Amino acid sequence: MAQPTNRDYYKILGITAKTPKKDIKKKYRELAKKYHPDTNQGSKEAEDKFKIVSEAYEVLSNALKRKEYDRQRSYKTQSRAQPSGGRPAWDREPPGGFGRRPPPGGNEQYYQEPFAAEPEPVDPNMPTSGFDLQFIIDVPLPIVALGGVIPYSYEKYVKCQDCDGSGMQGDDECPVCQGKQLIVRSVTLNVKIPPGVANQYTLAIIKEGGEGKNGGPPGELFLKINTLPHPKFKRIKNDIISEVIISRKLADEGGTLIVETLNGSKTIQVEEGTLIGEELLIPGEGAAISWGKKRGALIIKFNIEEDDS
Repeated sequence: MAQPTNRDYYKILGITAKTPKKDIKKKYRELAKKYHPDTNQGSKEAEDKFKIVSEAYEVLSNALKRKEYDRQRSYKTQSRAQPSGGRPAWDREPPGGFGRRPPPGGNEQYYQEPFAAEPEPVDPNMPTSGFDLQFIIDVPLPIVALGGVIPYSYEKYVKCQDCDGSGMQGDDECPVCQGKQLIVRSVTLNVKIPPGVANQYTLAIIKEGGEGKNGGPPGELFLKINTLPHPKFKRIKNDIISEVIISRKLADEGGTLIVETLNGSKTIQVEEGTLIGEELLIPGEGAAISWGKKRGALIIKFNIEEDDS
């Protein structure tokens, strides 16, 4: 992962975020030749610039490093709009403008490296990451207990198709997104629910948040699971409780009974002389344990019908 930096690598190489890869390499070669120590008679200033140009090219020519760098730039750009007292700790860079502190005993105003990043207006073409989104997803108890896939619809910013995310149509502002590049649309996602997931657990779904701008990465989607009540089942950890009403005759004499399970039905044996509140444990018919294949128990709790007499 790229280390945080205040250097503007795009400015150092004299390019923009939309510059083609072949042109980035061409520009780097020009600057590398210009500042190479061998062509500058061992100049320390030229050597420093050569190192920074090489550093900029190393990041911008590598897709993963560039993506991380663009994300860091996006965060820092957004934080500039906050009052200084409200800036998050990760955005408090040391003095000097490069994420480095001045030499001990040195005067900060005279400490400056080549290509120092000067305060400037936010570049509207700079890649900006999309918004993270958080919602609550209602999931039926059987799916929470055994896992499954359910559709989930939500609204988020997506790229405007009328202008292909540029914000412009020819020389005019796109009338659909009004130059914002993004529009709000409802999308549907098939969400995979892990077997045996806990109620109120939050699923993190990568890159399904709001769309980014200017090639910036999308945000993340966070879904908090809300288990819907079930008319017949209750969950206690990995066990499922089911209250079953039986006749007085079956309770007194015993016999077989078909009961509903999370994913079907099962025939059980009711013992002779069963009393109200007695329980029958059926192993392996409860909720999944630790997102795996093993399951807890289905616990049948008997209730007995009142005699008509």
